[in-house]
Amino acid sequence: MDANQRKKVTDVPVPIASNACAVVVLFHPDKYFGLRLQAIRLQFSFIVLVDNTPGGAALFDMPPSVRVLRNGCNLGIAKALNQGVDLAIALGCEWVATFDQDSDLFPGYLANVLAISRRYVPRPVLIGCNYLRDGAVAPVHAAPAGITDAWSRPTLITSGTFMPARFAREIGGFRDDYFIDSVDHEFCLRARSYGAVVLMTVDPFMRHRMGIKGVGLFGFLCSMQHSPTRRYYMARNTLLTIRAYGVRHPLWTLRHIRRLLGEGVAIAFFESDKSSKFRAFARGLWHGLIGRSGPFEDS
Repeated sequence: MDANQRKKVTDVPVPIASNACAVVVLFHPDKYFGLRLQAIRLQFSFIVLVDNTPGGAALFDMPPSVRVLRNGCNLGIAKALNQGVDLAIALGCEWVATFDQDSDLFPGYLANVLAISRRYVPRPVLIGCNYLRDGAVAPVHAAPAGITDAWSRPTLITSGTFMPARFAREIGGFRDDYFIDSVDHEFCLRARSYGAVVLMTVDPFMRHRMGIKGVGLFGFLCSMQHSPTRRYYMARNTLLTIRAYGVRHPLWTLRHIRRLLGEGVAIAFFESDKSSKFRAFARGLWHGLIGRSGPFEDS
């Protein structure tokens, strides 16, 4: 990386509440999404909703502070995130926080990530939000002893991540060819390669729904009953990310190889439609090994 590139990707503005925008990607949101949106509106002056619902989700009476971008079809989480970040920049916002439609935001999130990120500018920083699963009272991630506000993590989940908007686009944005799955992990590892600090809050500031049941295997909560298409993307994109960053992040790589093994066991012992899911999973592994990306083609 030359000196000009280093300057370009580290010159980020000081974050303040008035230049922060929330970006939420929608895909068939449930009837309670309006309540979750209200919790976000209490903290953000600007919100961008990117609707990937085929035919469009039912969204009514949106105030001027909420912009809705309707795609009319599912373009994938990565494309939608890039669209949301671009619109946030067009609105004059310098920082964005990305959220899933199923995440319940708690009070204090924005104030917390603003305070943490200000300590690092002009260096780029990504701050993820620790979270609770449904029914849990302890956060998913336990902070190291002695850490009071945030600590370094190799990667973060999409929902609850706060980042400088122009930096995100300057390093290439989210990978459209991933479509879904591992989009967040790949983006974080790439941001780190451009000098970004990647952190997670100690305190949980949202309740995040997995969206699908899981089973504990090899120390991970492995998903269950995903479609064959999702199984393909999960396998392929994990290996694509390992191919790109595995040498630089060996511990992260080992964890995600274990997770892939767990997903395979989950298909074998706990899921229905095993044969089609195994075929898709194996195909994803092969395409990941040979470096193939792009949309899934069921043939």
